[in-house]
Amino acid sequence: MPHIVIEGSVQLAAFFKAYAPSVHQLPGGALKLMDAFINQHASSMLIEAVAAECGPPNRFFIHILQHEMKTTVKLYPGSDPEKTQGVKKLLAIAARQILTACPGTAYGSTNLREYLL
Repeated sequence: MPHIVIEGSVQLAAFFKAYAPSVHQLPGGALKLMDAFINQHASSMLIEAVAAECGPPNRFFIHILQHEMKTTVKLYPGSDPEKTQGVKKLLAIAARQILTACPGTAYGSTNLREYLL
């Protein structure tokens, strides 16, 4: 399962407030990060995502799960898209947004290193 671990302190509630949807153009398609949802404890967040790459679009959720000093960015288990390059890029884009919004964080273990910006 593709995932990215972010090490350091992530204030998920603050990231949720600062989050803004985005569109990233591809030749022949687009990658979209859309609406976001957070649980009442501010420990789990979902981002609605679409990867349209030369075919039917993949619609799925990115799951951001906060632990004490680590945060995991992965595919939500309830959505099971084809793991295309666009899907993997969207996970990396979401992780980059967290790093940008949360100073003092860094990438930890991942199986998507080649997609990190």
